[in-house]
Amino acid sequence: MNKSKRFFVSILGILLIATVFSSCGATYTASGTNVSKIDELALIEPMSIMIYYDKPNSGYRDPSLASASEQLLTDLLTTNRYPFTDPVPADYEDEGAPIAKWIGTFPNLESSDIKHLRVPKALTELIKSTGHRYGIVVHAYGYIMSNELYDQKKLEELVGNIIRTVFDEPKRYTAGDQVGNALYTAVIDTQTDRVIYFNSVLSNADHPLSRRDVNNQMKSLLRKFN
Repeated sequence: MNKSKRFFVSILGILLIATVFSSCGATYTASGTNVSKIDELALIEPMSIMIYYDKPNSGYRDPSLASASEQLLTDLLTTNRYPFTDPVPADYEDEGAPIAKWIGTFPNLESSDIKHLRVPKALTELIKSTGHRYGIVVHAYGYIMSNELYDQKKLEELVGNIIRTVFDEPKRYTAGDQVGNALYTAVIDTQTDRVIYFNSVLSNADHPLSRRDVNNQMKSLLRKFN
């Protein structure tokens, strides 16, 4: 990544982090809706955005951390007793893909926005292809900010250690880690192309790759299904 692009991504990441963790979490339930009564929902595989700060006020989106986060979310969603199908693969490769772009707006939503939110046709069709009327998406947006400076070799070692320990009990990854994680979920009704339930959990204390931390966040996020 060239310096100008890295700088732009760094500033964007900082602004997004500030927006996410300085706002209250959005919630919404459509009138007359009781999602706990839905027998089964198509679970669209989770999507994560993770920012790694390798120096003060400078960070970048890290695909390795995002992959580890998505693996952890998938494991928690499928091993707990939620009324969801097995994860349905979605195309998140292209940042301009409609589903990824739509899910990426979650951190900026206010509760009043959600009832007017239109679901992308690609997502509606994906849910319908499973034979289900309802689908659910889960999104994580987190960051790891170290007080130490890492060269590329140390960063690679850190990422490797996190991936290897992602399913273990939470560990203190470095002496000076500062972390935060936000989780979002939306339930979609394919008959109306609308979101009928939305919830979010924001924390500046939870590590995005700690099984215990994320599991506790997940219980709050999906409390209607517990």
